[in-house]
Amino acid sequence: MTHHCPPRPDDVSDPRSFVDRMRALKAWSGLTYREIAARAQRNGDSLPSSTLATVLGRATLPREDVVRAFVRVCGGEDETDAWLRARSGIVRAAWTPAGPDGATGPAVNDGEGTDGRHQMADAAVAAVFAAGCLTSWWLGKRLGSRATRPRHGRGTH
Repeated sequence: MTHHCPPRPDDVSDPRSFVDRMRALKAWSGLTYREIAARAQRNGDSLPSSTLATVLGRATLPREDVVRAFVRVCGGEDETDAWLRARSGIVRAAWTPAGPDGATGPAVNDGEGTDGRHQMADAAVAAVFAAGCLTSWWLGKRLGSRATRPRHGRGTH
């Protein structure tokens, strides 16, 4: 039985089911990874076949730009908004409600906040910066202690 309408993400509620539905959309389109990559490039998007294979092989929520490019190629421009809304709903649901202090936080961290910023990249930059500061401090302490340490046995008699 051939379906005339592309698979839609209307009832998905988690990253795994979202990616499963993306796989169904790819199968429905009948396109290969390379054909999808070539069409995405013609649309002005960047979606290498290796990236697409990785995205469809995982059970984590893909980035918004990947979803947009993929759906434009496989499902058509008219379907893009529905997919992006479903993705946003999953991201929103992953955030815990406000606690007694009013603070919210991620229940599941897919690497992006609700504003689409890549928090994992921000954390990596902060970690590298902190490591550099600690290394600089430690080297300064080590080199400084060598410069001020008295040398025994060399002309100090």
